[in-house]
Amino acid sequence: MKVRNWLFLVMGLFFIVLSCSDDDDGSTVDDFDAAAQALIDDEKLVEYLQSHHYIPPQNGDVFGVIDTILAGESVTPLFDEVITEEITENDINYKLYYLVNNSGKNNTPTRADSVLVNYRGLLLDNTQFDERLSYTWLSLANVIRGWQYGFEFFKDGDNTTPPNEPLQFSDTGNGILFFPSGLGYGNFGTTGIDPNEPLLFFINLGLVVRADHDNDSILSIYEDVDNDGNVNNDDSDEDNVQNYFDIDDDGDGTLTRDENPDPNGDGNPDDALDTDGDGIPDYLDPDTN
Repeated sequence: MKVRNWLFLVMGLFFIVLSCSDDDDGSTVDDFDAAAQALIDDEKLVEYLQSHHYIPPQNGDVFGVIDTILAGESVTPLFDEVITEEITENDINYKLYYLVNNSGKNNTPTRADSVLVNYRGLLLDNTQFDERLSYTWLSLANVIRGWQYGFEFFKDGDNTTPPNEPLQFSDTGNGILFFPSGLGYGNFGTTGIDPNEPLLFFINLGLVVRADHDNDSILSIYEDVDNDGNVNNDDSDEDNVQNYFDIDDDGDGTLTRDENPDPNGDGNPDDALDTDGDGIPDYLDPDTN
């Protein structure tokens, strides 16, 4: 079985929505205090992590469970087990917490790669809003930011699938992500998730595929020309198509792949041709084609 051929079968997508409201004259005004909400969310997350503990999976379960710490119960709070990652988005400081059950074995995904995963999503009141127990392909370029950041702390495993059997992996990256609403669905929310809800996800990372979304011979992560880790804000020719989806990045009428962006074939355009020597590689330079 060639697992990579599954990439184009199923692509589940989560989308981040920005918050705004209309004022009386019809213009759009964003008056939401994201920085204040980040502090509120972190207080909720810390309280949750201090008052709950993790029970590892049993009897073939993938994820395990999180339970409330009862009075007098001698267990380790999640707060003492998680790792804290500080993240800045749009000048807002967030804290993402993650628990590693198993770090995984092979490849760490970038925020532009595709991953084969199963997962379970819950609110802090233990309400489950989503679950995929069968392995599902997701493009990290198009999921909520908490996932983009969180998956970078795990590696994929080994494909141990027998012929003609459902997908199986060993030594997978397995753990839990806890993050604020600002790295999730913000103050808009989505189906099953109210505005300003911190989230937690049990995740299990089976496989990582280095993505080239537009098949232009440059891996999508290297189309992040400003090197901020976000491929969704890079549009060199300003045609409203991000570079990683744009087959002609500089809009000169010649396809990116035909401007020899990757002479050594490793997916990284560091050695791309610069015919006129102006410091701009041909595939990003509308003056060369």
